[in-house]
Amino acid sequence: MNICEMDTVDGKQGGKVFLTILIRETKFMFIRLLDKKNIACVNKEIDKLKKILGIKLFSKVFRIVLTDNGNEFLDPLKIEIDYNSGNKTCNVFYCNPYSSFQKANIERNHEYIRRVIPKGISLDTLTTEQVQTLETNINNIPRDILDGKTPFELTKKLFPLLIEKLNYKHLKPDDVSLNIVDILGGDVLE
Repeated sequence: MNICEMDTVDGKQGGKVFLTILIRETKFMFIRLLDKKNIACVNKEIDKLKKILGIKLFSKVFRIVLTDNGNEFLDPLKIEIDYNSGNKTCNVFYCNPYSSFQKANIERNHEYIRRVIPKGISLDTLTTEQVQTLETNINNIPRDILDGKTPFELTKKLFPLLIEKLNYKHLKPDDVSLNIVDILGGDVLE
């Protein structure tokens, strides 16, 4: 069964946040910009993924979802159930309180985000395109833990339809960058 880890990355307090979901086996990380850190915004993004991927693929990719006890994740049924059929699509499990090590892969992957956008910086001015550029670059970084492969390469092999439906792009190693100017196109963050 495929295991995913889910979390949020805060910008400036009270502003937009990132919803991050990581496929544990491939280290592939989805990054979605949420208007607020709340249940409604998380559920909206999960619903979008269900609609784009279809329930069968969603169930395969997100079979088990491990997250923390943040208020934004306290509606597990909305994530687990396909409300069109009433069938369960996945299983949501919560880490023990103060046990971020239980989802260590996503916590480590957040370091890539923080190389570009330091903690405390507002995410409010970011566009969907800029977030997709960040996501694409992170997923195309070769990893020692993956024997020099990239999360993109391994995910394309494991879930080719996922890559196709979400229109993810491969970058050549020389084109990968975590430089803020390359990612954000020179826009200055607050």
